[in-house]
Amino acid sequence: MSTVMAALLVTLLTSCLTSAVSHQFTIVGGAAAAVVYTVAGLISPRARLHPMFLFCAATLTVLVLVSSEVNTNNMPGTIHIFSCYIATLALAVSSPDLSKFCRWVIFCNNILLTFFVLGQVLRNPSLKAWSIDNPSGAANLMAAQINMTLPFVLMKIHDSREQRRLLWILLLILNCTAVMAIMSRNGLGTMLIILTLYILFNHKSLSVFLVGSIILLMRFLDELMQIQFIHLLLIRFRIIGYKSMAPRSLIWEIAFHHIRENPWLGVGPGRPREFLEVIDIYHAHNDIIQVAMETGLPASALYTTMIALLLTLPLFSLRRDRRTFMACLPILAYFAYSWTGCPLGLPPATLLLAICVNEARLHVTARSTEEQAQQQRNRHFHARTTLPPVPGPARLRPQL
Repeated sequence: MSTVMAALLVTLLTSCLTSAVSHQFTIVGGAAAAVVYTVAGLISPRARLHPMFLFCAATLTVLVLVSSEVNTNNMPGTIHIFSCYIATLALAVSSPDLSKFCRWVIFCNNILLTFFVLGQVLRNPSLKAWSIDNPSGAANLMAAQINMTLPFVLMKIHDSREQRRLLWILLLILNCTAVMAIMSRNGLGTMLIILTLYILFNHKSLSVFLVGSIILLMRFLDELMQIQFIHLLLIRFRIIGYKSMAPRSLIWEIAFHHIRENPWLGVGPGRPREFLEVIDIYHAHNDIIQVAMETGLPASALYTTMIALLLTLPLFSLRRDRRTFMACLPILAYFAYSWTGCPLGLPPATLLLAICVNEARLHVTARSTEEQAQQQRNRHFHARTTLPPVPGPARLRPQL
């Protein structure tokens, strides 16, 4: 019961709904929850420490303090970014003893965000961009977090039978509807990528149909664009006919200018907002660029190392079974959003990533152990079934 209650409280943080009461509490509380999660993982009997993540996270927290001191930064900005960086400590530990808690957080987060979005849709059924909001101001992050938990819903569909399976299918449909309602291009694209990878990995016949459909779509794209309904739908989702007042190229150009001016320790924690608010933007819309601008290129290199190490999990899971591959897909969903957003700026989002990574690591470890055991059984089987060579008749040595 204590595990369930703890998961429900953490879900309020990871969904960022606590920002309706206090956004500062969401930032600091998310970092504190990540530290508690790390400690709980370390003291568990079956804990596994990942030294490279521990080194990168610890060094990031030192660099943010050094950058703040050198740039004579304000204290609120330092506390914010320090909280964001220290939350990455949760990536340094994994344990099967945390699995029950992690699964509760994953599914509670999925259900809470889905119904939170759909509740706003019912109050305002006119679908348009930025009509769905989150108390933290990160509406697109909700689509990313639903996508992060989507693979676990797909796994439940495979594991369940009859009525339970229908309920999980219904939840999957509601998940997809919520992501579409948020009108996030990144969220919609990531959702389609996850579903496409799932189909390609699990259903060979459907994958042939899907690939054929994509080829036909590309072949007749111009003709389809002439259909009024499709044309208006693409405009509504801002896929065509949309001109941003602050495109990513302009944001990154400004960020790169300040990175060149301050390559080692950045402009200081919290200060990128000062330089980007001239175009009405408060972050660099890319985690790696944001870290480089804020605390310097060495900090960005450390964060990039953590990203690369995490992305090896879904990469190597491609040659494994379905469950392992599905458990690693949340990592792709997170970093697909981090390419055009800044989820690192919210410690609860990093905590949810660490929770999903824990499940991915457990699946990868379990599969590796199973493969090693199978190889050992095969060796023992061949050793038992291989008969010793039968000696032939002895040759008589000719007498001289």
